[in-house]
Amino acid sequence: MSLEVGQVFAGYTIRRLLGSGGMGQVYLAAHPRLPREDALKVLPPELTVDPEFRARFLREADLAAGLSHPHIVRVHDRGEEDGHFWISMAYVPGTDAGRLQRENHPGGMPLDEVVSIITAVASALDYAHHRGLLHRDVKPANILLTDTDAQGRRVFLADFGIARRIEDATGLTATNMTVGTAAYAAPEQLKGEPIDGRADQYALACTAFHLLTGAAPYLDSNPAVVISQHVNAPPPSLAARRPELAALDPVFATAMAKEPARRFGSCGEFAALLGGQASPGYAYAGQIPPRPDSETTQPSFGVAAPTVPLPPKKRWGRRPAVLVPAVAGVALLIAGGVLAGDRLTRSHEPANAAASTAAPTPKPPPPNTGPFTGVYRADFARITSIEGMPPPGAAPTTETWGVSSACRPTGCVATATRLTGETMQVPTIVLDQVDGSWVSVTAGSSTCNNAEGEIWETFTLQPRPDGTLAGEATEMMAKGCANKRNVTFTRTGDVDVKSVADPNTLPPRVVSPAAGVHGHYRETGTQPNGYREQNDFAVRTDCLRTGDRCMSFFHKPPLSAMALVFDGGAWTYDREFDMPCTRGAAMEHTRIVAHFPLPQPPEDPITLISGRGHEDVTGPPSPCKSTDIDVKFARTGD
Repeated sequence: MSLEVGQVFAGYTIRRLLGSGGMGQVYLAAHPRLPREDALKVLPPELTVDPEFRARFLREADLAAGLSHPHIVRVHDRGEEDGHFWISMAYVPGTDAGRLQRENHPGGMPLDEVVSIITAVASALDYAHHRGLLHRDVKPANILLTDTDAQGRRVFLADFGIARRIEDATGLTATNMTVGTAAYAAPEQLKGEPIDGRADQYALACTAFHLLTGAAPYLDSNPAVVISQHVNAPPPSLAARRPELAALDPVFATAMAKEPARRFGSCGEFAALLGGQASPGYAYAGQIPPRPDSETTQPSFGVAAPTVPLPPKKRWGRRPAVLVPAVAGVALLIAGGVLAGDRLTRSHEPANAAASTAAPTPKPPPPNTGPFTGVYRADFARITSIEGMPPPGAAPTTETWGVSSACRPTGCVATATRLTGETMQVPTIVLDQVDGSWVSVTAGSSTCNNAEGEIWETFTLQPRPDGTLAGEATEMMAKGCANKRNVTFTRTGDVDVKSVADPNTLPPRVVSPAAGVHGHYRETGTQPNGYREQNDFAVRTDCLRTGDRCMSFFHKPPLSAMALVFDGGAWTYDREFDMPCTRGAAMEHTRIVAHFPLPQPPEDPITLISGRGHEDVTGPPSPCKSTDIDVKFARTGD
């Protein structure tokens, strides 16, 4: 549908066309009642008659309208007119990141400029992800940049709330793919698999790669080839196009990993590591050679392409978690497990190998200072359950980490990047010195009983007289699986501190009020019919250094566990599983969700947390029915 200047559509008066694409046209339009101009996006009519798209559009447009973030274009309204969905957004005069790069930096933008843009967009994406909204189409053209004024150049991410059709993987072709742009889309998105915020992280990394090099990561005039490369080819080397940025290769290899679980825990984590290299000598425009005119810089999407054959979905290299059946009936207590010790295969070379391809520098590396700085060998003992029981076949493992530390009035802090090894999930961590120990808590993603979910990883290390640091590493999931390993860090040499994020740039650690849940607690669950059940647990709580999110892990021998995630001032328990109501009965599906607000005033230790929840049971008729539950956790000791 093409609208003319002066035409009235949905009450808006069209001023001019701003742009067009596969998801419709965008117009500058005068608001029906207010003295302002909005960006009005009109979607193609075939989307209006698609029931699945209609439901997604209404839901996501409403979610997007509730977003309030300094780097997200504000959504004002949405509706349907003449068989077309439309959505109105704030108008941002200026340019977009793709145009800025093409017109001003054809060979690639300076690193510090790219970091500024990517950091802003990462903040916007993490904000939206925490509120249940994905973008699905992160690319340079959707990053809007205002003209420079007294406030500098402002960055906005556009097109939130524009739901996008996700085609079945068996029919994925260049002509029917309307989910984002193939040049930036994540492998799981291209294959029609379920996606989460890590798909946006992949697209953000592809966008950063494009801005830094002047071209998308995978180059071909045939979009089917580009799609196949996203799905099958290893992440491209930034150093091959920008040798002076070789140290960033491991960062992009992680953010662009084929398996979502091997990417960073958030978009902000990717941006922080990208920014760790934004220092003088890296990306000044005069040092960047222009790209030859003969080289393809943008894939063409106007050619019909054959269906791309997709490989079978890979299974992760993890043994199934060992589980013990839960107590029958309506108890909150359900089986925990041991996250198996097999490791995920990483798709990129270690950071020190990537950095070795960089041109030699005449200046010696900065000296290693701080109490925890250098290259360290991490020797992990055999994996065990939280209760100390090893699964069959468990064996010791080794990793290598580059660590940089600094001490400030607010305390000592260290940043660490894994160089080699595959024991833990998260490749970069921050450690704070707390009561004499170095403590790190990070959140990533893994699987528990063949179901993907959030994983919390911790290190607790104590310095020893011989100069080593020894302690424990744990992995715990909200789905109930957990493990731990004893670990020793031994210094083997100096680290190039430029290859590790600068700890001096980190804000101080924030102590969460949820950390008051520790020790031993008795759980009491009561149903409306009077049924009551009690269990005793040992509890540990680990919090992100920002203090806003925590994992309280309740466990008891041999393998039973409950995991409560603290976020937004309350804990949430959310588990689902299949089990028979009684011995010999048919399997039923059960989901239990309960919420526990933070007691006021905050205390440490917290003596009692109370909450309400619901247990939903579906399946064949049985004595077990869906029911509400009142739950209390009363502290019984240290």
